[in-house]
Amino acid sequence: MLDIISYLLIFAGLIMIITAVIGCNNLPDYFCKMHAATLGDSVGCPLMLFGIALRSEHGLKVALLAVILLIVNPVASYILNRIALTQKMGQDDV
Repeated sequence: MLDIISYLLIFAGLIMIITAVIGCNNLPDYFCKMHAATLGDSVGCPLMLFGIALRSEHGLKVALLAVILLIVNPVASYILNRIALTQKMGQDDV
């Protein structure tokens, strides 16, 4: 049962990351692309890491890494977006 949950979490994270890559490829400007990349990275990677943590000997360390990613990723993308906003980046700067 634990293996099934682990595989489902890894698969869900993979789907989120693939969706983010497709979104980054198709969206028009920097801010839309950053939004897609942030969602895929902030949700997809921790899902995959939680799935790996269920199967790993060092599950607690991997789960801690996933929690750190959940906290740091949105903050880092917020800072990048604020810098881009102050630099007045737009559609021509992609």
